Amino acid sequence: MSNIAIATLKYALTSEKKMNLIAKLVKNMSVKEALDVLNFTPKRPAKILYKVVKSAAANAESKGLKYDELFIDKIEVWRGPKLKRIRFVSRSRVNYYIRHRAFVKVVLNTK
Repeated sequence: MSNIAIATLKYALTSEKKMNLIAKLVKNMSVKEALDVLNFTPKRPAKILYKVVKSAAANAESKGLKYDELFIDKIEVWRGPKLKRIRFVSRSRVNYYIRHRAFVKVVLNTK
């Protein structure tokens, strides 16, 4: 039985740069500390990462690992596909914009 737990999220509606800023904030923290920090960080990627870390902790508990001994070993963030969108503006014109996506993988380990 291995002592790691993994949770992944694909196609998160935020850019990988914004997600990386928050991921660097909680890397190598214990799960309890990381969830507290993410809960009170006023950024949208923090709320997304909170759910992924909580899911990884639930996966670890279902494997039989102790919640108090878990810490974040790795957080991998990479670029997902872009969504090309249009916005209609005045005088029958169109503005183009891109919605970025991110993939996130959280690996928890025990001390």
